[in-house]
Amino acid sequence: MNKLFGLILLFFFCSLSGGGNLGMDSDGPSAAAPNLARATQLPVKPRLMPLIYDDDGSPDGTLATLYLLANPDVDLKVISISYGEATPSVYIQHIGNMLDLFDISGITLGAGNNAPLAGSNSFPDWLTESADAFWHMQMPTTGKKYPSRPAADLIISTIQKSPEPITLYFAGAYTSLAQALRDDPTIVNNIEAVYLMGGAVHVPGNIHDFYPSDANIYAEWNIYVDPQAAKEVFESGLDLYLVPLDATNQVLVSRHDTTAWREGGQLADMAADLWDSMISTWSADEVMMWDLTAAIAMMEPQFCSFIPLHLDVVTLDRTHAGQTVVVPGAEPNIAVCLDPQADRMRQHLIEVFANSP
Repeated sequence: MNKLFGLILLFFFCSLSGGGNLGMDSDGPSAAAPNLARATQLPVKPRLMPLIYDDDGSPDGTLATLYLLANPDVDLKVISISYGEATPSVYIQHIGNMLDLFDISGITLGAGNNAPLAGSNSFPDWLTESADAFWHMQMPTTGKKYPSRPAADLIISTIQKSPEPITLYFAGAYTSLAQALRDDPTIVNNIEAVYLMGGAVHVPGNIHDFYPSDANIYAEWNIYVDPQAAKEVFESGLDLYLVPLDATNQVLVSRHDTTAWREGGQLADMAADLWDSMISTWSADEVMMWDLTAAIAMMEPQFCSFIPLHLDVVTLDRTHAGQTVVVPGAEPNIAVCLDPQADRMRQHLIEVFANSP
């Protein structure tokens, strides 16, 4: 996701509460130009998609959560929070509270380890503190303690027990998925597909959103905070569908869109309030989407031509840590959305939110 989103919403909610990508191999640079001529075959979307959704406790990820909850084609089995912006065990309680307030039941909650598989990359402490406070959103609290399970264990058991192959969507770091694959590699046999928001293939990364002087201009935050996890997922042999910054930066939403969302119910109202606040903070006519773009690409894959590529992840070079690198001539290991149909995505959002209860 574009983590600048979190920074902007932080300032907004605090005010409410008073308060050119270089080619690389895994360790260093090389010149690489991808072959984009061949489009990959899209997965067949079932009538009702059984889904595990994993976020890192970001405002943008919460918006994607609202979209998935409002979408009648989603059977959301699990919501888990993994290492990233928030402390997983804290933020999952906010999710439980939100679901309770919306009178939504039947979704199992998970919390991942608050650390990457390897390394020490992390978001700034002040950002985590704000995420743990649910971005200072003024929502009633039930005062309940919501049960949650370790995210990797929950992913494994949900996949094992599913009577049909299940789809996974990771909008934050891929830590819990990589851990689940380490603990039980057989789960690959009952996974339909994995959708990932992350990476920057032909555009700059976004580490400099929070660290402008950082020399790493290549990595995107979801992969940067745990590049080892991303590398293991990319090498897992699963059917992977990546929606990087290249695509998410192209889809913009205006007040015209959010006004139409409000024809729906309370989920739509919350989504519209969040997006309107961002538009106001930016003093812009429209603002680009990130996690929502990836979520829509998952539910409506015809809205983006996924291109088969072989991507590697840099794990050792500090300046390029987390960079997603095209390996020319290698067998594709992932399908990548680079050019989404923005107008159709915006119209789809209107239809989903405007018709939500």
